[in-house]
Amino acid sequence: MTSSLGIRVAQAQPSPPATFAGTVRVNGQNVPDGTPVLALINGKLCGESSREPGQKGTWTVDQDIADLGIHAGDSIYIVDVASDSQTPGCGTEGAIVTFQVAGQCAGEKGLWKAGFNPLSLTVAQTAAPCPTAPAQAPATPQEASGDGFPWGPAAAGAGAAIVIVGLLTAVWRRRTTTGRQE
Repeated sequence: MTSSLGIRVAQAQPSPPATFAGTVRVNGQNVPDGTPVLALINGKLCGESSREPGQKGTWTVDQDIADLGIHAGDSIYIVDVASDSQTPGCGTEGAIVTFQVAGQCAGEKGLWKAGFNPLSLTVAQTAAPCPTAPAQAPATPQEASGDGFPWGPAAAGAGAAIVIVGLLTAVWRRRTTTGRQE
């Protein structure tokens, strides 16, 4: 962007999302593939789990990912929780992120921090249904930013090297590669 004086003005880039990932259990059991996991901040829907574009929900891993404490047969999720600059009212440093698994409140909460945030989710047998999130679908970070930059774990945080092993690495590569091609 250039001002009327011909001086180049830098535009601020939106903050990348906070990406939460881990295992998912309801009543101590794995969940069926495709089980929805929603991320909310102050009751606002700011992210939804997906394996890759077009495949929402959880899935079952077929190999151990020892560095993350994930074992073959575990149900896992990945959800990009939009930043406030991507979706107003969503993530700011330290904001509390709550999670819903198939409409039930997970016992764990996360603190919003741009980049990769490992967090396993559990829903207890006695969990009450969560308040219903708004029916709107969350904007994907790329759509929300409007800048065409495919925010994803590989881009999260300046200078932050996020190393994810095994299946999660392959999944993330597919997600960010697919996003760049669109």
